[in-house]
Order: sequence, then C-alpha cells, then structure tokens
Amino acid sequence: MMMNSILIQVDFDNTITKGNVSELIHEKFGPFNWPEIYENYKNKLISVEESNIYSFEYLDISKTDLNKFVQNNVEFREGFLEFYTYITNLGLDFKIVSSGVDFYIYSALSVLDIDIENFEIITGKSIFNNKGINVKYYDPQYNKINSNFKYSHTQYHRKMYSKIIYFGDSHTDLCSSKICDVVFATDELQNYYKKNKLSHFSFNNYYDVIQIFHDKNLTEPTIP
Repeated sequence: MMMNSILIQVDFDNTITKGNVSELIHEKFGPFNWPEIYENYKNKLISVEESNIYSFEYLDISKTDLNKFVQNNVEFREGFLEFYTYITNLGLDFKIVSSGVDFYIYSALSVLDIDIENFEIITGKSIFNNKGINVKYYDPQYNKINSNFKYSHTQYHRKMYSKIIYFGDSHTDLCSSKICDVVFATDELQNYYKKNKLSHFSFNNYYDVIQIFHDKNLTEPTIP
C-alpha cells in the first residue's frame, strides 16, 4: 500500500442507502423488545454495535426471508452506482466501513450491478442460529469489540493512506470523520458540521458528489 494513495471510505445505512436498512428490518420483524433497544441507542445509553448485537440476537427469521425483504425494500441514494463507477475508473481505493451487519449489506448490494469482490466491506459479522442471529464486531487486529468499530478501522486506514475522503450520516461517524481529510456529510452528521462551522461538503445524492469531486479536484493527493 503506497502511503500517497487515496481512500474513499463510506458508511452504509442512510449514507449509501436512503434510510436505515437495519431499522427497516426491525420495524418489520421485531424482536418484541426492539422499541426499547432503539430508544436506548437513540439516547446513547448503548452503542450502535450493542444495539445490533441485542436486536438481532432473537430475530428468528430465515436468512432467505430477510434477504428477500431487504432486496425488495432497500433504496439507494441517486447516483451511487455512477459514483462507484467514477472512482473505480480513477483507480481509487473504495471501502464500506459500517456498524451494520454483513448479511443485509451484501443482500442490499446484490440489487446493484456491483462486484463486491472488488472492494472491502468491513462490518459486523453474523452467524444465523436456531434462536436468531449472533452478531460480532472485530477491530483491525481481530479483537472482539462492542463500540467504536468504525473509528478503530478508520484509525487503521489513517496509517495506510495519505488522504481519506469520508462519507457518513450520523453521530456514529463523528469520531471517524474528524480524523479524515475530506468529509461528505448528510443528515445528523451534516447538522453537526454545519452547527459547529466545520469544513465539509453536504450531499443528498451522489450526482452532486461527482460534481464536487470534479470542481474541487478532490482526487489530487494534496488536501484541498
């Protein structure tokens, strides 16, 4: 890995997609204590990783049914496929780093004409069992962790790349985004950056992102 290389690091839920796929799943299938788990997460009493560990633990739905539901209901932000093609053609590294869970991210991406073997997807790992879904998170050294998942991997990437362009939507992206060179923010993360007058690019769709990449020469190795 050349230290002068550029990484495009993108969150998944509500960043690549419109809305949160994990929340869609839970609103449809439960489990019974999902509202309590969600409330605890929103009030920052538990981490996003813990919310997924607890909420999927007793989600006793087959992988086939979950895949079908995700594929039928996921919506992507406009222009994402074109943006992915654009950065691929430029030879830039692209990674999805998400506190979500692997099975639904793979399922959602299967709707698009993207070969997921061509880039790294770093996310919670799932094992389906007879009670539900066991979800685990690991840091770059493969230690099991229950918080700061995205941040641990962003720190790792920080040592590997001279420039990281970060995309995120929520408070779970805050620590990671602050150690990156360029930030594209939407929703809650965008509100934070605007309120605190921090340098960022706001976005709602990826056509706008492509235009900003052009206009600001973001693929230059130096920070704009």
